[in-house]
Amino acid sequence: MVIVYVLVFFTGGGGAKPKLGIDLQGGTRVTLTARTPDNSAPAKDQLDRAKQIIEQRVNGLGVSGSEVIIDGSNLVITVPGTDGRQARTLGQTARLYVRPVVDVKAATPMQPVQQPADQPAAQAIAAAKAARQAPANANTTQLEAQLAKTNCNPRSTDPLQGNDDPNQFLVSCSQDGAQVYLLGPEIIDGRDIANATATTTQQSGAWIVQVEFRGAARDFWPKYTGENVGKQTAFTLDSRVVSAPQIQGAITTPTTEISGNFDQAGAKDLANVLKYGSLPLSFKSSDAETVSATLGLASLRAGLIAGAIGLVAVLIYALLYYRMLGFLTMLSLVASGVMVYGILVLLGRWINFTLDLSGIAGLIIGIGMTADSFVVYFERIKDEMREGRSFRSAVPRGWARARRTIWSGNAVSFIAAAAIYFLAIGEVRGFAFTLGLTTILDIVVVFLVTHPLVVLASRNSFLAKPSVNGLGAVSQVARERRAAAAGQTRQEEALR
Repeated sequence: MVIVYVLVFFTGGGGAKPKLGIDLQGGTRVTLTARTPDNSAPAKDQLDRAKQIIEQRVNGLGVSGSEVIIDGSNLVITVPGTDGRQARTLGQTARLYVRPVVDVKAATPMQPVQQPADQPAAQAIAAAKAARQAPANANTTQLEAQLAKTNCNPRSTDPLQGNDDPNQFLVSCSQDGAQVYLLGPEIIDGRDIANATATTTQQSGAWIVQVEFRGAARDFWPKYTGENVGKQTAFTLDSRVVSAPQIQGAITTPTTEISGNFDQAGAKDLANVLKYGSLPLSFKSSDAETVSATLGLASLRAGLIAGAIGLVAVLIYALLYYRMLGFLTMLSLVASGVMVYGILVLLGRWINFTLDLSGIAGLIIGIGMTADSFVVYFERIKDEMREGRSFRSAVPRGWARARRTIWSGNAVSFIAAAAIYFLAIGEVRGFAFTLGLTTILDIVVVFLVTHPLVVLASRNSFLAKPSVNGLGAVSQVARERRAAAAGQTRQEEALR
């Protein structure tokens, strides 16, 4: 617990509060409008495939509580909080190509050039291709002239986004709009990416993306880099240059590094979209709009009050029925609750976990199951004492019998939570996640907190008194049984 709260208060920042889901704090919504070359409606299977890929990207970012739905010909992405950047990143077409750099110049950012509302997408794409692309065997003089006048404002709408022809030359801008490149036809397709991960370099600590190729690209890349030492090679994502490093030598390792001016979030976003593949459609994203909480803080307070009332009722019953053992139950439940809260704060920072109302329901049910484990343990102790054993001798024997039941019960609960998590979608996954988390903590608390406390209590002369530990009635039953057994023995001896 100390380690958890040291991490909460002294690392990461962001306060000691868990992140809340869309239903409790609201979020940011971005609508992705599918763009097709002939301006026709996209096929349903393409939209379904795009939705599936974006949901995989959401899962790759962690249990974030984001929502992805199909609305006509659009995909609507809603993420918790006020930052719309993540939603836009999830909608990247993610068409990655590796292209050789023919020429590069500094760009002069210009004003954004927006596509006229009445201009069909097909015309815009055709015009952009005519100006910025040429066949592989064509003279590139026209494209060289285009370098000086290409609009590189990073906020401008690019009709070629996700629509460039990889078999032709391409005039492309860097993502920050600082440089414009003339690139040759692609040498590696992004579909040949086997894996992508975000990490930092050992020398400078800068964030990079490590890409691992597969198939023919895995064999081609070492040969190509060995033959082109000193030349630049560009990684283009959705028709913009992500990174254009100079080849220092043959790259024979399984992974290749994509470097750039990445921060942690940018590197993880890029690795995520590359890892889960390109979308079958090109999308234009709308401005981010704020979505109010569907349930709100009033529902959060109501859920917490309901959980608190149930918890207090359980504690009162435990204190009346078990007395000292009920007090140990209270300490164990408090420890479990404190651990759950700290872990939720850390998970919000590390995997972007957000707590919604269904997650709170999972927590309440999980804590209730923790109380069930205590009842199993205490009743086993009482069974041993009914057979005539003292409190001290009944504890280890009762624990030996109870722990198997506790293991079995929690195993069933965890399997159920895991099955729901992997098979369900949306808020139900949040319920399964918190239920599985509290199930694991149940085992930890019962084995490392409750049982040791009961052992210590059984060895204390004051706490071992039946009037204190609440086991006086059980002790009385044991005495009556012993007295009855002794009386029966005397009768039998008298008859003899």
